Amino acid sequence: MRITILGTSSATPTFKRALSATLVEREGESFLFDCGEGTQYQLMRAGARRGRLGTILVTHLHGDHYYGLPGLLSSLGLNQREQALQVIGPAGIGRFVDFIQNFPRRFSLPFELTCRELPTGFEGVVLETDELRIVSAPLDHRLPTQGYRLEEKPRPGSFDAARADELGIPFGPERGRLIRGETITLADGRVIEPADLVGPPRPGRSFAYCTDTRLCLGAKRLAQDVDLLLHEATYGEEFWQLAEERRHSTIRQAAVLARAAGARTFVATHFSTRYDREKIKELEDEARAVLPDAILATDLMTIEI
Repeated sequence: MRITILGTSSATPTFKRALSATLVEREGESFLFDCGEGTQYQLMRAGARRGRLGTILVTHLHGDHYYGLPGLLSSLGLNQREQALQVIGPAGIGRFVDFIQNFPRRFSLPFELTCRELPTGFEGVVLETDELRIVSAPLDHRLPTQGYRLEEKPRPGSFDAARADELGIPFGPERGRLIRGETITLADGRVIEPADLVGPPRPGRSFAYCTDTRLCLGAKRLAQDVDLLLHEATYGEEFWQLAEERRHSTIRQAAVLARAAGARTFVATHFSTRYDREKIKELEDEARAVLPDAILATDLMTIEI
């Protein structure tokens, strides 16, 4: 699973930082979390294959998190995309997507575009396949806001190929059935149980995306024991009152939440434009006073899980 952070700026872009958008790629499919202005450009800079994008998940309807949709959807259409695409987000995102398609005149996309609106306060599964699920929980911001967690379902345990060779199990469907948890009978009548060759199920990888928000229970639930938590950290501790008024988090607060939730890796993002390259070091110091291995995101940073 590869996470590419496309933009790390809050509210407006800077010369060095684009707006909120994060791409998650796994097993040939891609998911985009938020789509701030300029996201399609950042996808090109990252060398991402946009044709693999199947779902766009929007957290809330502040422009720095979804104004990139018109350009991205238009470009996908011009590139003659054929695969279906869905947009998931809070109430109102459907009207915006419809507006894109109907103003100033209706244009026909060469692919199916669907939109799912989440009711305010929604908590539950928003997407599920055989291999993964994406769950959502409400965050605490000035507008209805949803955080997301992408988690793979448990994977089969490791298969002991050497032991299979010793037992004379042929290559082919027999081994596949054992991996799937099925008992097999060999040609000589021996019965082989999966437990003889397959280890315990392995937990899937997980990623949580929480922005914009104050500290809240929804963010903690999404971050619980996650492999990688990407959490907003708009301000340093000196602006904690401003963070409270605008329902954002300081970087120290975000680090405290990550530690409390047991997140294995904490990455901070969504920095106020008041922080230039030198000021960012101060934020890093505040985060690492709580979590010594805290990471401050940079545009186009890629992390493998």
